[in-house]
Amino acid sequence: MKNIAVMGAQGFVGRAICNEIMKFKDFNLIRITRSDDLQNRIQQADVVIHCANSSKRFYANNNPKEDFIDTVEKMKTVNFLLGERKLILISTVSARLQLDTPYGRNRRSCELMANTSKNLIIRLGPMYAKQNEKGALFDIIKNQKVYVNEKTKYAYTNVSYNAQKIIELLDKTGIIEIGAKNAISLGYLKKEIGSTSLFEGRDDTQIILSDQNDAPDAFAVIPFARKIKKMITKKEAMEIE
Repeated sequence: MKNIAVMGAQGFVGRAICNEIMKFKDFNLIRITRSDDLQNRIQQADVVIHCANSSKRFYANNNPKEDFIDTVEKMKTVNFLLGERKLILISTVSARLQLDTPYGRNRRSCELMANTSKNLIIRLGPMYAKQNEKGALFDIIKNQKVYVNEKTKYAYTNVSYNAQKIIELLDKTGIIEIGAKNAISLGYLKKEIGSTSLFEGRDDTQIILSDQNDAPDAFAVIPFARKIKKMITKKEAMEIE
């Protein structure tokens, strides 16, 4: 039996990882949330999956000190408590692509603290799922303003695919990026789902460097977006009635 602790178990990615772990009889899941005794929980684990760093880029870039404390300082504490346990740090492609921002720099700092000779860093790109109504995708679905350029291309993947790949890679070390095999522009996505969103900002393209043979098609986000848009439109119509 392998004891796997998941930091950030109540978050978007953390919940998906926990759901995946529970499919395996030889894994014992240890959920870790902000209210838990971190030292006690880590001591019970063989492997610690750290996915507790916030994905709120706008907040991080406007509150760099608070983000540093919540990411880099927290990573120092985790490193101290790990001992010989394996760490799997769930990071972001922003740690490679956005080093000119506090968000990217702080997450890259966390990566540099992980010993990749025995640990694993997994960088994720943009994700989608019904339970996460945040980010450019849902802004487009809701016809809201999008604060990046319409030429921005994202390698969208469903969070459940990422969670599955993370568990498959438990025994790996080094740095691995997970995402779609291609990327879709936000302007094209807007057109395909009939959105009226306006765009303002820089090109935020995030292409994944991955050799995963089973990587999904980023354009699969289109039918997902259409479905959610239809559900929202129907709900709004019912509320008007």
